Amino acid sequence: MKELKISEIKEMLKDKNLLEFNREISQRHSNAIMESIKECGLLRVPVIGDISKFDKRKYVIIDGQHLCNALVAIRTIKKVMCIVKVYDKKKDVIHDVSKLNNVQKTWNDENYLNAWYKFGRDNEYFTNYAYLWNQYNEIFDGLPCGFLVDLYATNKESFRTGKLEFRDRKFSDKIAQLAYILKSEYDKGSFTLQGLRNWTFARKFKELKDVDFKKLESRLRLALKNNEDKNCNGRDDFGEFIDKIYKRL
Repeated sequence: MKELKISEIKEMLKDKNLLEFNREISQRHSNAIMESIKECGLLRVPVIGDISKFDKRKYVIIDGQHLCNALVAIRTIKKVMCIVKVYDKKKDVIHDVSKLNNVQKTWNDENYLNAWYKFGRDNEYFTNYAYLWNQYNEIFDGLPCGFLVDLYATNKESFRTGKLEFRDRKFSDKIAQLAYILKSEYDKGSFTLQGLRNWTFARKFKELKDVDFKKLESRLRLALKNNEDKNCNGRDDFGEFIDKIYKRL
């Protein structure tokens, strides 16, 4: 534990000193924390990292960006006790950042994708994160990040801890292309996309059968044009719907 001046905390909150792979600060969330501190006192402390061994910045915020932002805004507070940890490697920093946020359940899949993409080439799995980041932000803009993670990643826990591996990238690409059509042209929601994913995965990896995507797209377009999915109320319904039209003689 170490007592730091609010002026030091304020310096860490400058854009140039914030960790590149952490989340953007929400003023609304900071204001809520500020009101909580005023009412209940300081119930937890920031976690600060000493990264001077490999970075020109000495101190950075590992956990508690919004808490620090709130503390700076409360002018009566001049000093605050912090947990300060000395780091030897950049990889250890993001490991702690992602672990703390995973435990607190405050990060979503988009946060993890952005974090590991911004972490850069020091991570041996960077090319996979760069590929998925591009699919999400450039190629299939509008598809939910969580859906794409489920579609491409072999394991979500590995994805969150910086070890993203693909189950079958080319196969996932084809599903993503069809899902994008369902989303952009037919305004289909998440349960439809997950139904598509579940059906194609079951056929490919459980039944060990190929998927003819040209046939599937053609039959889906015709069935949707005829409003044949009107009674589908969930991903299982849509999966059964796909199975029916795909196997139709």
